[in-house]
Amino acid sequence: MRKKSHSPTISDVAKRAGVSAPAVSRVLSADKDFVVRDETRQRIIDAAKELNYQPSQMARGLRVSRTFSLGIVTPELDNPVHARIIYGAERAAADHGYSLLIAHRSPDMDEASIYERLVRHNRVDGLIVATLQDEQTGVPALKKLDHPFVLVNRKAKGVPHYVVIDDEGGSKKAVEHLVALGHRRIAHLAGESHRYNAKCRLRGYRAGLKEAGLVYEAGLVVESGYSQNGGAAAMRELLDSGVKRPTAIFAATLLAAAGAMSVLREEGIRVPEDVSMVGFNDGSIAEVLAPPLTTVRTPIDEMGYQATSALIKHIEGDEEFVGTTLPSTEIVVRASTAPVSQ
Repeated sequence: MRKKSHSPTISDVAKRAGVSAPAVSRVLSADKDFVVRDETRQRIIDAAKELNYQPSQMARGLRVSRTFSLGIVTPELDNPVHARIIYGAERAAADHGYSLLIAHRSPDMDEASIYERLVRHNRVDGLIVATLQDEQTGVPALKKLDHPFVLVNRKAKGVPHYVVIDDEGGSKKAVEHLVALGHRRIAHLAGESHRYNAKCRLRGYRAGLKEAGLVYEAGLVVESGYSQNGGAAAMRELLDSGVKRPTAIFAATLLAAAGAMSVLREEGIRVPEDVSMVGFNDGSIAEVLAPPLTTVRTPIDEMGYQATSALIKHIEGDEEFVGTTLPSTEIVVRASTAPVSQ
């Protein structure tokens, strides 16, 4: 009869490493006051890995007065960008032995109350904030909690803790791609003018035009927001505006580009034969659109992962948290862009 297996204990690790149980406890809990030879420390870590030893999170939390949980606040759960941020954050939390609580903030909900609930009632050790619709009220609310937090996919004045992507550089690459195909009338379906990402992408669009020697035309910029419906509405507004039709369009998001393409199809305007289209951020949706959409690919998962990892290190006192901008963006060329028709 087989003996019933049991989860490895701290005593099992101590026996394997040839040290005392208290030594194992202090090494695995990263006790900075515990002095031990590097060789011994590594032997303990190796023994824990070999035995697949998992410390009790409850006991660990009691020792350091933490819950080893984080909260992430997101404005949309069905948006592929936010889904990928959550994916990256969850992966980082798991890698560091933390749990992740996901809070959805709908437009009619008070941001401050969500932050307070996660901190006061759920007792999370830190917040990952992907909302911050209103800096004037959101930032003071976060600072009032006196709790570690990081902004992800956005910056705010007076907040040094953030991880963002190079929105401006990526947008400039989108315009450069269209210019290289011979396009000179390039429209922009922009995000909401007060939003951090929208401002950056508009700057990148204007910088791309300027570098190509093209004049910025306000009539070719229409606010679409980040949704599919917003993209469709902005596309109709642009077509009905009376301005000469552009030969190419750069949309602020993947979803806005999808909405714009549906309107063009309804109006009998072919993509890319009549109008080329580029969307910001890549995803599986881009591959199944008709035609497949050329996009600016950005490291969204990595943004969520790095933001969460940096927050945890800050919580645990390992290092001071400084803002980070992830530079890697690239154009993924698909069938929605083509040389301008003469």
